[in-house]
Amino acid sequence: MSWALNNITAPDAYTAASTLTNLKGVTRINLDVTNAGIYWQLQRSSHPSGLYTEGSWDTEVFMSSGSRSLFRGGITGFRVRAAVPAASLPAGVSQAQVTVEAA
Repeated sequence: MSWALNNITAPDAYTAASTLTNLKGVTRINLDVTNAGIYWQLQRSSHPSGLYTEGSWDTEVFMSSGSRSLFRGGITGFRVRAAVPAASLPAGVSQAQVTVEAA
């Protein structure tokens, strides 16, 4: 099973629309970012069985435009936000476009 955020515009703060939660059995996150940088966070279960979808959020990680695959055990959530708020962007510059696949 897989979950996705498909070509979303990164919001200024973490929102429900930029968050995947209650993931079970996920060990890989594929992440594609264009236009600008983002911050992302993984939520991981502290329960060794991996049967629970609750967890705590890891430290934020900055990512500039590009692609990345993350391989981690116990992933229960993933979220993204823009590195620079929209109001602080120069005229004509767009927020990051982000696609996430959790599998």
